[in-house]
Amino acid sequence: MGSLETTRCRGRSPGRLRRLIPVIAGADGRTGQGWLIGIALTVTALLGWWGVDRLMRAPLVEPPFERIVGTGSGPVSAFDLADSAGVVHTRDEWAGRPAIVLFFLAGDCPGSVQACPRMARLAGIHGPRGVLFLGVDVGEPVVQDRSPFEGLPFPTVRDPELLVATQANARVTPEAVVLIPDGQVVYQGAVDDRTHALETALESLLAGEAPRIASTEALGRPIPSRSSPPRQITFSEHVAPILLRRCASCHRPGEVAPFSLLHYRDAAKRADDLVDVVESDRMPPWKPRPGAGVFLDAPRLSAHEKETLRIWAETGRAAGDAALLPPLPHWNDDWRLGEPDLVLTMPEPFTVPAAGNDIYQFLRLPVGIDHDVTIAGLEVRPGNRRVVHHTRIYLDDTGDARRRDLADPTPGFLGWFDAPDGMDVTYPGLGAWTPGMTPRLAPEGVGRLIKSNADVVLRTHYHPSGKSEVDRSQVGLYFARRPTTKTMAGYTLCTNKIDIPPGEKRHRILLSTRLKADVHLHSIVPHAHALCREIRLSATLPDGTMVPLLWITDWDFDWQDQYRYARPVGLPLGTVVTLAVYFDNSAGNPKNPYSPPRRVRYGGGTKDEMCACHLEFLPDQPSGYAAYPARSPFGL
Repeated sequence: MGSLETTRCRGRSPGRLRRLIPVIAGADGRTGQGWLIGIALTVTALLGWWGVDRLMRAPLVEPPFERIVGTGSGPVSAFDLADSAGVVHTRDEWAGRPAIVLFFLAGDCPGSVQACPRMARLAGIHGPRGVLFLGVDVGEPVVQDRSPFEGLPFPTVRDPELLVATQANARVTPEAVVLIPDGQVVYQGAVDDRTHALETALESLLAGEAPRIASTEALGRPIPSRSSPPRQITFSEHVAPILLRRCASCHRPGEVAPFSLLHYRDAAKRADDLVDVVESDRMPPWKPRPGAGVFLDAPRLSAHEKETLRIWAETGRAAGDAALLPPLPHWNDDWRLGEPDLVLTMPEPFTVPAAGNDIYQFLRLPVGIDHDVTIAGLEVRPGNRRVVHHTRIYLDDTGDARRRDLADPTPGFLGWFDAPDGMDVTYPGLGAWTPGMTPRLAPEGVGRLIKSNADVVLRTHYHPSGKSEVDRSQVGLYFARRPTTKTMAGYTLCTNKIDIPPGEKRHRILLSTRLKADVHLHSIVPHAHALCREIRLSATLPDGTMVPLLWITDWDFDWQDQYRYARPVGLPLGTVVTLAVYFDNSAGNPKNPYSPPRRVRYGGGTKDEMCACHLEFLPDQPSGYAAYPARSPFGL
């Protein structure tokens, strides 16, 4: 297996210590005693340097990702169950909660009854802090005077059809599943174990962080498999809401998907294909595997939604009553964050030729206002999605972009790919656009100052479409409504030392860094080209705990994203962050740009390769910005 391994380290150079030897040995340096003392002191100094160097160096050891056990659960998107008093509980109760805990129980399960004191204690501690607790009874109705769960300090709802249990992938009773308000599962496992993992997960969520352990083994009585109830599934009432919620952002006229799914006729003729792609998780496109990070904007369908599509396709694809169709969402003229406070448009259109190599063009958009502003977000609206592959956005208030633009006869200017991060400009980043990326405002209190004389600079990757095309993209800026006190900092693990021989099926590049401050990781942006197949990002904490941060096993050059954590991940000083990227340069890789395979090296072209992952974080203390200056983050 081919491999490139790179580390970033700090420490005293042995060369500097060699220059100390005459001083340590004594002025004459000739007596036997002086030399013996000198040698002893020198060896001691060298051992000290070796120890310091080992402490500061980030070890190039890849964590064992194969041991990761994800929750395997889709989001819990359907929740409408009644408790014993007839009160119906829905997802509306989840809004604003730091966490929702579902205890899966059965009245005739001894383990469930024995777990009641533990569940009551957890609810008594964390309920007043905002955590919502619910019991979910998945057992057969128990014929007795009172339910064994009536004494619990939270309601217990009945799930006779195992609808919620199926969505949460609950396996046994008793079992705990912890959600965040959008229905994503962030922890699943034992109600109580020796590690107290459930309580630790709740403490992390209450602190605004992601739980470090995604799952533990729950022991108990197996929950029987759900048998699909015979029911009439129609497009109007059941299928259309799923497609509008999960698919229509891309599958509508003018968007990146090749066909629309807004109407019955569009979906009915593709019903079998829809079932195939959603059950295999190829659609909606979402690359991270469960168990390595919980992210915002994950479009994964729940088990209930997948089953609804399957039943509809297998039972006649009924249209249903048109009066029950949900209204089409209002997409706000493609500004997904609403109307911007300031819209910047490319001063000149850029023409992409019909054929030739891909183009990476820097395009300057003057801010052009008479006062400084602080922005809390931005959104890119590509002018021609047939040729715009992706765009990075930067901020320049030095005048450099203006000078280079005026010196270049074409709109904007070209960059060079001889720097480690793939370009020869060092402007701080503002964000990016890729197909499928969801724009978001910065976290509360985070913003970026935009000076009145600044330029927003797009670095746009254009690829020819077969005919001459014109692009004139726009950037919308959203001003901060409240005072901001923080700016995102960042660090990029990357290398330009890429040399992948032809035929290499699993060529690894391993990069590592040791954090120089306490930080909270908010998002990551991995990047590679067509030969990449797998990306693994992990953090090894100072106590040896491994926290998986991202695992993609079917990398797609045409569907790259910025992955934002649903809860920031706390990483203390000394944490080792490791990036492992695997490339397939064999003839068996259908995305290999060369047939037969050729040697591929670093470069900016689509047929070249890159290897990088940007970390976007907030230092816990102001002193952290000395180690990670806010002038060079990826986004806000």
